[in-house]
Amino acid sequence: MSRPHIVAPSELSSLRDLELLARTTVEGLRQGLHRSPFHGFNAEFSQYRHYRPGDDLKYIDWKAYGRTDRLYSRQFRETTNLGALVVLDASHSMAFPDGQGSKFDLARAVAAVLTALVIDQADGAGLLAVSGAEPNDTLYVPARSGRHHLHVQLSALARLECRGQEPVATALRRAAMLLRRRGMVIVISDFYDEDPTLSAVRRLARVGHDVINIHVVAREELDLPRGSAVEFVDLETDETLVTDPDGAASAYRAAFEAFLARTKQNIEREGLDYVRLVTGDAIEPVLRRFLIGRRGGK
Repeated sequence: MSRPHIVAPSELSSLRDLELLARTTVEGLRQGLHRSPFHGFNAEFSQYRHYRPGDDLKYIDWKAYGRTDRLYSRQFRETTNLGALVVLDASHSMAFPDGQGSKFDLARAVAAVLTALVIDQADGAGLLAVSGAEPNDTLYVPARSGRHHLHVQLSALARLECRGQEPVATALRRAAMLLRRRGMVIVISDFYDEDPTLSAVRRLARVGHDVINIHVVAREELDLPRGSAVEFVDLETDETLVTDPDGAASAYRAAFEAFLARTKQNIEREGLDYVRLVTGDAIEPVLRRFLIGRRGGK
């Protein structure tokens, strides 16, 4: 499967004038866009401190010494490359609606765009999706940088199928074990399994990861179809329910809107980013607003 099957080339390149900066301090080895928690003497100026015996004399501020008759060393803050892991919900509910244009198609497109953005800025991007309990039900691409790795990750996204019964919380718990240093986690899900998913998101955030939550919603989920009795099938459990859409529409709409509001509120209460995308809508304007707003908050 080629790249256009996941996302149009125009969408893949449409945000490349922007950056996806980390909100929290990250850990890494190479110089990049993001602050490291480790002070050093080879990057961005951070602060002055009193000279200590053994400090390199080249970092003494002699002008400050001339003004104050005291020795000060310039201290710098290293910058580091970001490691971003995309955690993609591969559960059956993401396959709605059937055929082209499902929530899973939207999720893969968003993952492709953000992966390209991260790798373009010389950072590393990885991918994790868990569809079942067996080892071969886990797709894990470690975060790396470079054009070849972008091709590897886009190819993995193209091959990935939405066929699992494992909630995305399983993948998030797996991510917590795989991530060796603080970085960014991009969760793309319909958040149907609310409590365990949000609990796993909170745990990742509280150990220092910068967690971005992208909520994908099918336009068909926003309201019930009108007409006579309809049989609904739960994609996760195969349970069926026959109901009168006209009679249930008002209650359904209220319940779904409450679910959307609750999910957004619970995520933002943790100080985390929440972005909602609806199938059929263009990705670029929503992500552009998010990225510009995030950059403005730096």
